[in-house]
Amino acid sequence: MAHSHRRRRRLRWLGLVALFVVTGATVAVAQDTQLGGKIQAGGQITISADETIDGDLYASAGRVLIEGTVDGDLIVGAGQVTISGEVGGDVMASAGTVDISGEVVGDARVAAGQSTLSGSIGEDLFVASGLTTISDSGEVGEDLVFGSGRMAMNGTVGGDVLGVTGDYDRQGTVAGTENVTIREVEPPTAADRILDAIQRLISLLLVAALFLWLAPRYIEEPSSMLRQRPLASLGIGIAAVIAFAVVVLLVILVATLLALGVGLVGLDDLVGAIIFTALVTVAVLSFLFFLAAVFGAPAWVGMALGNIAMSLDSPARRWWALIIGLIVVVALTSIPVVGGWIGLLVVLFGLGAAVLSLRPRRTTATIVETPAVTS
Repeated sequence: MAHSHRRRRRLRWLGLVALFVVTGATVAVAQDTQLGGKIQAGGQITISADETIDGDLYASAGRVLIEGTVDGDLIVGAGQVTISGEVGGDVMASAGTVDISGEVVGDARVAAGQSTLSGSIGEDLFVASGLTTISDSGEVGEDLVFGSGRMAMNGTVGGDVLGVTGDYDRQGTVAGTENVTIREVEPPTAADRILDAIQRLISLLLVAALFLWLAPRYIEEPSSMLRQRPLASLGIGIAAVIAFAVVVLLVILVATLLALGVGLVGLDDLVGAIIFTALVTVAVLSFLFFLAAVFGAPAWVGMALGNIAMSLDSPARRWWALIIGLIVVVALTSIPVVGGWIGLLVVLFGLGAAVLSLRPRRTTATIVETPAVTS
């Protein structure tokens, strides 16, 4: 029986590997033959100064350098994006840093931690960034729309400017109207912190009490596991967070490969179904992880702490343990500076205990010995 189980598991792994190999090979053929290299991925993608991409370019890499020409649109996701060449269409970029020192003929839509424009945008520029800088040589042909932590606008805008920022420094020129909202972030007062803690405590108590009433084992078993194996819970919690990120990436990767593969063989109707299924799967996984981390972990850790502190032996013990424990958890995680780190530990301990409690219980077989009959 055990040999048969191992064989089935081995066959499943071989089938998964074969799926990746076949689909990956199909995508590679599609890129080389029909798509003409319009989809590129890797550690670094460079379009050299003497190179021209006919049509659109879809790029995903750690670093993307556009030194040559892209005749169509550029859709890129990377850690760093540098455009010193020319893009004949629009640019859609999501990256850690985006630097446009070349020319974009159409619109540019940028989401980045830091974005810099020292070149030219022919039409509109939409940017969401922590720090946005339009240098003296930077030009936006039409409108500038932004949401930024800090905006330094030293260039030229041919149309209107509309934005929200925490710090706006304009030394450049705006041909149209200018409507910029500056939001000052004030540090929360002691009263704000207390009110926030009370609201969070009430929401946690309502959700945890509902589970303790309707499905008590989902609250009691993880808290019991946490008291029995605290260090193992912490380690499993770290592994659970990493595993969640890996699973989400695998779902996206497999869906992308399958969508490209079935699209290549002409099954266009399946492409939408695959993408929709992947989005729903990621959404459901993210929602469950959110519930476990935000509501479940404080309840599990809180009840474990409450049971340790409680000496009352009565049917109401678990309710008092939950209430007292959640008060302790909310109070500790509301401490300025260190509260965030304590909250992270609560999530890791709680998730690890929940994963450990999901393991099937071991049952020990009782061996009954029959006395030997002697003649």
